[in-house]
Amino acid sequence: MTTTTGYRRLHVLTLVLILGFSCQLASAQNRLITYHIPHTSQKPVIDGVFNADEWRDALRVDLVNETFPGQNVSPPVPTEAYMMEDGENFLIVFVAHDPDPSKIRAFYRDRDRSFQDDFVGVVLDTFNDERRAFEFFVNPLGVQMDLIQDDVSKREDQSWNALWDSAGQINDDGFVAEMRIPLKQLRLPSGLQQQTWGIDILRFYPRDSRHRISNNLMDYSVSCYLCQFKKMEGFGEVKQTTNLQLIPTLTTNWSENRTSPATDPWRRGDPKVEPSLDLRWGINKDMILNATLNPDFSQVEADQAQLNVNNTFSLFFPERREFFLDGAEYFNTLSSGNNNLASTSGNTLVYTRNINSPKLGLKLTGKSSDQTYALMVADDDATGFLIPGNQGSSVATLANTRSRDLALRYRYDMNRDVTVGTLVTARQADGYSNNMVSGDFNWQVSASDRILTQVMHSQSEYPLAIQTAYGQKPDLGGSAWSVEYNHQGRNWNWTLSNTDFGRDFRADLGFIGKVDYHEQLFNPGYTWLVDPGGLFNRVGVWTLISRTEDQDNNKLQDNKWLGFWFNGKYQSYAEYDLNQQQTFYNGRFFDLNSSAIFANFQPFGGVTVGLNIRKGDAIDYANTRLADNLTLGPNFSVQLGRHMQVQLNYNHQTLDASGGRLYTTDLGDLRLTYQFDNKSFVRAVFIYSDTVRNPALYLTPIDRRSRSLNTQLLYSYRFSAQTRFFVGYSDNSMQDGTVTGLEATYRTVFAKFSYAWQY
Repeated sequence: MTTTTGYRRLHVLTLVLILGFSCQLASAQNRLITYHIPHTSQKPVIDGVFNADEWRDALRVDLVNETFPGQNVSPPVPTEAYMMEDGENFLIVFVAHDPDPSKIRAFYRDRDRSFQDDFVGVVLDTFNDERRAFEFFVNPLGVQMDLIQDDVSKREDQSWNALWDSAGQINDDGFVAEMRIPLKQLRLPSGLQQQTWGIDILRFYPRDSRHRISNNLMDYSVSCYLCQFKKMEGFGEVKQTTNLQLIPTLTTNWSENRTSPATDPWRRGDPKVEPSLDLRWGINKDMILNATLNPDFSQVEADQAQLNVNNTFSLFFPERREFFLDGAEYFNTLSSGNNNLASTSGNTLVYTRNINSPKLGLKLTGKSSDQTYALMVADDDATGFLIPGNQGSSVATLANTRSRDLALRYRYDMNRDVTVGTLVTARQADGYSNNMVSGDFNWQVSASDRILTQVMHSQSEYPLAIQTAYGQKPDLGGSAWSVEYNHQGRNWNWTLSNTDFGRDFRADLGFIGKVDYHEQLFNPGYTWLVDPGGLFNRVGVWTLISRTEDQDNNKLQDNKWLGFWFNGKYQSYAEYDLNQQQTFYNGRFFDLNSSAIFANFQPFGGVTVGLNIRKGDAIDYANTRLADNLTLGPNFSVQLGRHMQVQLNYNHQTLDASGGRLYTTDLGDLRLTYQFDNKSFVRAVFIYSDTVRNPALYLTPIDRRSRSLNTQLLYSYRFSAQTRFFVGYSDNSMQDGTVTGLEATYRTVFAKFSYAWQY
């Protein structure tokens, strides 16, 4: 039997195993109502002080279960939550006791940046469908964190921002945190006399270990999270209010630049003033209309630096614009390789940073009974997209070409175990088009097992400029599909998948960087649950075996991984892995062996230290030859008092070939932040890169040294999540073969103000 024939049989066997797998359906039944939320006319002051009289109508819930690192054991500290609603808001206060309040970890930070602190909060499944939930957390100083939990695609997205009130204060007995969450910021079922929600009430208590304390027990053999919530009922007197939000924004900047520091003079631009407007209208409790005019794309806060040397695939950066973030999870599809509108890593069918300069955008998202829907259209003055392949990808741009963009998502929850959906995307411009349609299916076969499938097809038309520059055909039609089986149990977990991306498949509104391949993958792992209070609380081993071929069944890669990891004291995580692969690139096969160490721990409050080391064989892509790679990636974050934070991420990489050292590259990202309080901060960012090469070892001419330095000084004042003021300065300096030192090429002063009116 030939190798190719054997893998074809494996391909078929995988499908048979996945589609033939049968067992009892998961019985995620509606639980009995545990909590009845009282209605109140009280208006508690949200100040971080527990006033028993203000909360006299509230329901008290004690958090009596530690679910990590202990498994459903008594928690190390007592916590009480008091809940009620006033027809317009969900109100909750936490009384978090602590035997030594001096050890409470709490620092002033911008929103969504306090997940290493002590904090408390709630997760609300407002549709009680065990699919999607809103998360609201606050640290002991009142710093807010809010997220969207998508339990179907298994993603948690912190880019969503709601408008709500919170306050916290540390006292002699621990701390108190109060929250007032407007119901208009949530999505609720319409037309009900009583609301039934799933709820998880949480406290995180980080000391030697990061203790997770809840009102719910956790079944570790069940892969779903929201299905384990207790249920609460109430909100029978919810008031019908206007749910309209207008956010005008004004951005202004003045800049100057020069292309070549050695020869070009500074070109000073005129001051620019750009107004924009966002609208958010709650048509009813479960349907939201968003609209935007001329949304600002300026990156007020710098993207995290990424190493981009000896790399053939394009880098991925997250979305930041509010219009695209609100309701982003409604565009999620089910397959793990192709989801999340606001994804933080590659492979997504809707990647809104491709919509670079929209003049107009409309988005409608909602849920009606078992049906979820989302529609987005945009008129973009710029058109950019990926040109993918099986060994690399490129970013293509149609200069001065206006495009019209569309994304349409529909999902039907047949029951609590089966979900089907479709996604359609389209981009149209003069001489250019890309249309993609996909269908997905999710089946929760048992409490621990689920099957996911997705099929996709696209049709594309490229103009002559793209055909010539990137070797593309004028008309392309291609398909892609994936089948995946996941098991997540108490100890055992594994993934078995089969993925196929056709040579001519394109998703130009998404981020699909690799096509022309099919891959079979098996990824099992086992976790030992050890002493929760010991040196290690969890120890695990995993392996990954995969084979990738192109669409002509030529081998591209055989990959074998073996890894060991542990969780332990000082909130530590460490992993060691070995990798053996055979990879095809540019007409040659390379045998590659490498090993890596990753470690992260918090020796005490306010200090996080991490290290990433990889050593072994690599491909020198510029010269198509075997090389030896060393990558060192230390990082740390240090809190100096409650207000000052220092963060450093550093990467050092070397590549050696038979003739000697090809290059040494260093990339550092240093951020200094002084947080005055919960509302304002000043931040200085320094991103430095330095690459030194040996031109004698390269087949084509290349500069011996290239350096760059990006700096930014930013002041921010935040009245609320969408009402903010920024003012800042940034510049860029570079060095290449034309200059001998760092020379400035760009500098700008900018300001941005947005204000959210609510009706």
